Amino acid sequence: MFDAKKKLIVIAIAGAFALPLAAQAQITFGNETIGTVQFYGKLYPQVISATSSGATQTGASVSTLVSATGVCGTSGGTGGCTGLTAGRRLAVDSQNSYIGFRGEKKFGSTGLKGIWQIEQAIELDTGNEDATFSNRDSFLGLDGGFGTVKLGNMDTIYKDYGQMVSMFGLTSGNFVTASNVLSHIGVGSNRAARFHERAPNSIQYETPEFGGVQAGLQYSPGETKNDVGQTLNRFLLSGGVKYETKQYYVSLQHERHNDFFGGTFNVRSGMRNGVIVDGVLTPDPGAHSSDSATRLSGKLMLGDHTLAGDIARLEWKESGQAAGTKFVSYQRNTWAVGWEAKWSGPWKTALQYVHAGDGTCALTIGACSTTGLKGTLIAAAVAYDLDRRTFLYVLAAKLTNGPSARHDNWAASSPARGGDVTQLALGMNYRF
Repeated sequence: MFDAKKKLIVIAIAGAFALPLAAQAQITFGNETIGTVQFYGKLYPQVISATSSGATQTGASVSTLVSATGVCGTSGGTGGCTGLTAGRRLAVDSQNSYIGFRGEKKFGSTGLKGIWQIEQAIELDTGNEDATFSNRDSFLGLDGGFGTVKLGNMDTIYKDYGQMVSMFGLTSGNFVTASNVLSHIGVGSNRAARFHERAPNSIQYETPEFGGVQAGLQYSPGETKNDVGQTLNRFLLSGGVKYETKQYYVSLQHERHNDFFGGTFNVRSGMRNGVIVDGVLTPDPGAHSSDSATRLSGKLMLGDHTLAGDIARLEWKESGQAAGTKFVSYQRNTWAVGWEAKWSGPWKTALQYVHAGDGTCALTIGACSTTGLKGTLIAAAVAYDLDRRTFLYVLAAKLTNGPSARHDNWAASSPARGGDVTQLALGMNYRF
């Protein structure tokens, strides 16, 4: 009798947590009655060898955004050029490895369902216990005939809908990631100027899909607006529209950063519209900024071959400057192309090229030169599939900085101004 009761309990538990889909990629528990929970993730640690060379020497002609006179080494601080580069580094890095939990629950016959997700990075290389839980895309939302609404910390629509150029799904957190050049200012490496990011404190809405077309809008408010002594309204607005079929994908995205001061955080100290101490900006009285990015992305799938491309216009603008020669604006165009192929058997390859132009700039007083701010990233990869969810890979990339530029894709160090970075990695990718 006792054994029979135990068997009944086991059967009940198994029924409650049965997989709703046998071929599900993630590990799924539950059913439509009690709701489902998925356990998923991606692990891809890699061994990296990296070196830098060709840093800009004192006396070289550079952009006025990094030098008071247009000659490197005369302005000091972050605008100066030492000509020194870091030596070769060997590192073991967890890259963008993560683990997550997500679920959904239908609400009877209303046509509505609740959705949620909690996701966080995994420090496979260091075992860092200080890593914040839910530091990646995490939200609670509602899905129905009206579309989907989410509240939480999420990739922006600009990031989610765009940047089709990638290698084996490595779209961020890796030295081959196109966004290191495609979506950054290049004058410096401070992330305040970077697009293709995750936005905290967000509300996101996506429409239902109509004939392959879907649109999304996301807003992250300035939560300190109207605090005593607070003069800034630091908000983010991101939106886009996409069209997708089995063979084609095309999307257009736009994003605005208000009072992020991406320009001030990256130009030379004497040109800033505020004072930066320990990474915190105190803006000049009356100073404000409005940074924006517009990007067109596309992808074409031809059997085992995929061609992808992105082109973007990035702008950083500031107003309310104090007296003196201060930063007003910087604009640049960036683009990327990529090709990924799966060959007979377990082999696959990928190539990509990313380019950022010198751009144009303006100051409150005098002419502004953008000489030497261009950057390029060339990357290649080979992978060998062990099964549907696991592959071994080799990545190689060369990041080339113009004499004035500081694009940075080096996790273990940081290139000097004008320094080029060459990296090679061997790793393993496992998705569950």
